Order: sequence, then C-alpha cells, then structure tokens
Amino acid sequence: MMSLKIETDVTILGAGPSGACAALSLLNNSTLNITLVEQSDFSQQRVGEHVSDSLFNFLDFLNIEPESLGEGCFIPTYGSTAYWGSNRPGFRNSVFTTQESTYQLNRELFDLGLIETAVERGARVLPRTHCLATNQLPDGTWQLILSHPHQGEFEIHSRFIVDATGRKASITRGIGGLSDKTDDLMGVGRFFQLAKGHKKTQEYIIESCEHGWWYGALLPNHTYVVTFYSDVDIIAKLRLNQQEGWNKLLSESKHIKHCVNNCKVTAPHPWSRPAFSQITMADNVNNFLAIGDAACAFDPISSMGIGFAFSSACHGANAIIAQLNPNNSDPKSNQAIKQYNLDLKSQFDNYRLLKQKFYQQELRWPQAPFWQRRAFNSSDVEELALDNSMT
Repeated sequence: MMSLKIETDVTILGAGPSGACAALSLLNNSTLNITLVEQSDFSQQRVGEHVSDSLFNFLDFLNIEPESLGEGCFIPTYGSTAYWGSNRPGFRNSVFTTQESTYQLNRELFDLGLIETAVERGARVLPRTHCLATNQLPDGTWQLILSHPHQGEFEIHSRFIVDATGRKASITRGIGGLSDKTDDLMGVGRFFQLAKGHKKTQEYIIESCEHGWWYGALLPNHTYVVTFYSDVDIIAKLRLNQQEGWNKLLSESKHIKHCVNNCKVTAPHPWSRPAFSQITMADNVNNFLAIGDAACAFDPISSMGIGFAFSSACHGANAIIAQLNPNNSDPKSNQAIKQYNLDLKSQFDNYRLLKQKFYQQELRWPQAPFWQRRAFNSSDVEELALDNSMT
C-alpha cells in the first residue's frame, strides 16, 4: 500500500538540461508547483557538449549568471578543422551555425548547477526515482506511480506532465506516442587525460572515413574526448565498443589519432551513446508535451543538442503556462500545445534537409554502407520541401 501521495501542477520526468531548463522557466514565469523526477543520482559521467554562444542568451533569460555554474564550466573553442569530403582541411565554427564564438561544456558542473538553481527557486527534485506507470484520469490530469529505493512505491497526482527522458522518450512511448527514427547512429568514445604541462589548442576536429566519422575536442579539466560515430550494426561488426577494435580504427585515421599522442586514456573500455535522429510525437494527448531529445533528437554533427534542449524547454514552458492559466475560459483548450508541436515538426523537417545536404558533401566511399545509407535521394528532398511549403 502506497503511503505517500504528492500533489503538483507540473511533473517533469527527466532532470537533464531540458528538464531543468523547463522547471526554471516555469518557476520564473508562473506560480505553478513543479516536480522533477530523475532516475539517476546525478553522479554518472556525462559526455561534454559543444555549444554556441547563444546558450548565454538562454541563461540570461533564466536569470542565471554563467559564473554561478562553477569555475571551468565553459571553455572557449577558438577554431575547428573538418576533414570532410576531402583530405584538405576545412575551417568552420559549426556545421549548421555561423556564430563567432563557441564553447565546450563541463557537463557535470553544468547539469548539477541547473538542478541546484531549480531547487533554490522552489522545485521539488526526486532523484533515483523510476516512473512505473502513467495513467490519465477522466478529468485530463495524471496519476503517476513511482518507485524509490528507500521510499518504495508512491503516487504523484499532476495536472500536466513533461517528457524530458532523452532519446528513449520513455514517457511519450508509454502513452502511445509515435516515433519517426531516421537512422541508427551511435557514438563510441573515450576520454583522455592530457599529460601534465601539455597544452593543446582549444578547438575541435572532425574527420570522416569509410565507416563513419570522428570527432575530437578539448574539454574542461585538461580532458580530451575522441568519439567515433557510425551505425549500430557497423559498430558491432567492427567491434568498436571494445578496446581493441576502437584503438585499431583510431590508428587507421589520418588526423584524429595525432590529437591524443602522449595522452593517457581514463577508462579501459570505450563508452557508447545513442546518437540517432528522431522526432517523437503524441499530438492527441492532453496536458502533455515532450522537450529536448525526447521530442526531437539531432545528429551530433549539427551541434544542436543543448541549444535545442533549452529552446524547446523554454517554448514548452510558455505553452504549459498558457494551458494552465487560471483565466483560460476553456480548461481543455490546448492551442498553445498544438502550435508547439507544429513548430517542432517544421524544425525537424528543416533539419533533415540540412543534414542530408551536409552528408552529400562526402563522396569518397560511395560503396560503403554508412555513406550509401545517406546517399542523395532527390525524391526525399522534394518530399520534405513540399511538406515544409504546406506547413
């Protein structure tokens, strides 16, 4: 028998950057009661993130001073080199953006700082808590059954729920949402510690090869990350999730391997992270929306991860406030939510066009499965362009 029942206005499932940003935006602009539910205890290692300086505009909107997130949370990236479509280097800031300034994040400091700020401003945060079931009641509100290792099973009754569970989009899928997954991309990487006194240029590098592409970047705390991106089946076939296979492919690279000369690997085995592109929608469900990767997940080549996490969270928060406004004459009205979902679809369709055009720049391995799967298809482009013109 469950002894605890929590009443709240908005429950956000997932306390990563998108979930924390949504909570902060709601707290700053409404009197709604906010509860954040997170499966982890915030101690797991996170992969660093390359972001544009537009992130600071979002922090300003959330009334957060960048310095408050901790010393070394951001380091500037002064340049980038891409060996893409040619052995000759190309220089750019980001594949899809033209900002003059970009940065690498210390994700541990960044994520924890956002959560701590949300708690200071009144959010209830429930770590190490799993959502076992979501049930929408006849009046449109939600009953959530959750489990905590010490508290046991308990219940949350919430007027609105937000899926911020990342690419798995577990809440959206659980309530019958549909997912359009466009590829099976995965990142397999390793962290390296720079030798004492060793200095490396604050830049990132991209290098394509027959089976996918490499990414390397200097992170805060004198750490360097190298990640290889390819499809799941190719990674399995080449055993890139194992030390021997990953090291062998790195040694065959022309440029990226030199970035970690005389650097010590920090863990014996590579880590892996899903990196596929998808849009996940539950348009017909009232008092619900998804944000961040749970709504739209983008190829890392786009550098859109954290930026979209913040933008979707802020716009989603505005839609929630409009939905739950006590002056709303029609409590079932969800026009703001509908517009939010339409905007997501439009943004994802535009992204697919840009991604396809970018991958078409690499023509050196036309018979390789990775590149064949991303080969130019004029009918796809025409169909997407037609869809965009009609929305």
